[in-house]
Amino acid sequence: MKNQQLRALEFWEKNWHSGVPLKIKRLARDPERFIWAVSIAQSRCINMQVRIGALVQDANMLIPYADMLNHSFQPNCFLHWRFKDRMVEVMINAGQRIRKGEEMTINYMNGQQNQMLMQRYGFSSSVNPWDSIPFSGNAHVHLDSFLSVFNISGLPGDYYHNSQLADKGDNFVDGAVITAARTLPTWSDGDVPLIPSMERKAVKELQEECQQMLAQFPTTSAQDQKLLESMPEARRTLETAIKYRLHRKLFIEKVIEALDIYQERILFKISF
Repeated sequence: MKNQQLRALEFWEKNWHSGVPLKIKRLARDPERFIWAVSIAQSRCINMQVRIGALVQDANMLIPYADMLNHSFQPNCFLHWRFKDRMVEVMINAGQRIRKGEEMTINYMNGQQNQMLMQRYGFSSSVNPWDSIPFSGNAHVHLDSFLSVFNISGLPGDYYHNSQLADKGDNFVDGAVITAARTLPTWSDGDVPLIPSMERKAVKELQEECQQMLAQFPTTSAQDQKLLESMPEARRTLETAIKYRLHRKLFIEKVIEALDIYQERILFKISF
């Protein structure tokens, strides 16, 4: 919120120069409350790409009722800009049916990490398919094999879990595993088969680096969860901060588990 307030002040000072205090006074009787209101609006606005003539530009919009829809990485609704009438429509995704009583959701920011969602909207997710882990070592796992183990299809920027190829009841693949497929150091060399011993070594090195990342936190994910459960009336800011830290740990732990499953399944397939 403070960042949004600072952005507003910087914009006004850049464009209004010495007339900032006077102009703000004309806009509101209480400048401090007005600045706070601006930051509230900024945090509730919806990002859209809008075509005006031949120009396509990013726009921030305040859309009544639409700003009450919660976020989902697999939304059942999306916002559509109807160019002819310059109207914004909330439309249901093709092929999906929303039953009575079911929540309607949209994707607030596609392709953004938890850090950006946290800064802009004050929440994070343990299954954000666009989060990332900055690995520093030279260990690489085989990309094609990793994708096949979890039945992940699509191009790198558009990976998805191919449920038609998956066994029934296999619910392990979620955003965290999709992220692992996108951000894990990988190699792919046509039809050259992977070498089990090298693959096992790479998996171990990647898991060790994940463990080192977890060790840098002052608490474990279990301790964070216990802390949240023990504070039923915690301040919203504190609760959000703990959840952000917890989601980061859960994400790293999911990658460690995914590497375990990858190692077991790929070596089992190779042995046969």
